[in-house]
Amino acid sequence: MNDSFDRGYANPPVPHEVNVSEKSPLLDFLRLSLGLILLVVAVTSGVFFIARWYAPKIPFQQEMALADRIMPIGGEGMSECQREGEAALQALAEQLAKNMDLLPEMRIRIHFSGASEANAYATLGGHIFVMKDLLEHVDSENALAMVLAHEIAHIKHRDPIVSASGGIATALLFSSLIGGLDGGMLLGAALGMTQMRFSRDQEAVADREALAALQRHYGHTRGADEFFNYIMTKNSPEAKIPAFLSTHPIPPGRVAAIHASQSPDAPEPKPLSDTLLQLRTCHTG
Repeated sequence: MNDSFDRGYANPPVPHEVNVSEKSPLLDFLRLSLGLILLVVAVTSGVFFIARWYAPKIPFQQEMALADRIMPIGGEGMSECQREGEAALQALAEQLAKNMDLLPEMRIRIHFSGASEANAYATLGGHIFVMKDLLEHVDSENALAMVLAHEIAHIKHRDPIVSASGGIATALLFSSLIGGLDGGMLLGAALGMTQMRFSRDQEAVADREALAALQRHYGHTRGADEFFNYIMTKNSPEAKIPAFLSTHPIPPGRVAAIHASQSPDAPEPKPLSDTLLQLRTCHTG
């Protein structure tokens, strides 16, 4: 009986479409991957823009504490003339700040760097860095004051924390998602990537604030265009533009606005002090 059953029965052929998806598994994978990528981009973008919106609401004391935590700054290795020059820069910045209506808790902290770059920039916590070569290309205190006042204006309007907050928030998000990464290192990288790039509107506002500060401090704005003129005449497509001008080429309108603020009968700009001139040749201690 069993032999007869075996001889008379055969398995029917299985249709090819059984247990076979009509869609390609590769396409399904690509769709899922694309959806995941879009979700990550949406979440990251949301975190980025919420952070930038909220940043100016952070008390300045907390911003200072954050800055001191992630980028401790010391004066080790500075020579005596560099310390004296940095003190002179600090004194000039404080005089300008008195004319700029900063909040009482806003502290401006100036740091001199021997880096060979005609550069100055504001960053978190009221820190402003002035590079040695900047002093090589300004011959008057008024020109230097314009640069310092421009950076102080960025701090007044909380531009550094707005610029950095998106990168910081994104770094913290990825640190919490990925895990095992050093949060401080990510924060430092975020700051480095955002170093400090401001919009055209932010730059224009900083220019206006700086010119007003110079007008109050010196009684005129003559000499305010000195460093800007140097950048426009000496800068080539291959040259590195200073950080506080690096978001875009210097619009002629910016320099024209500075020129328009100047009175033809204004006195000559004030020469740099001997202490500041010495910074051009100071060597590290």
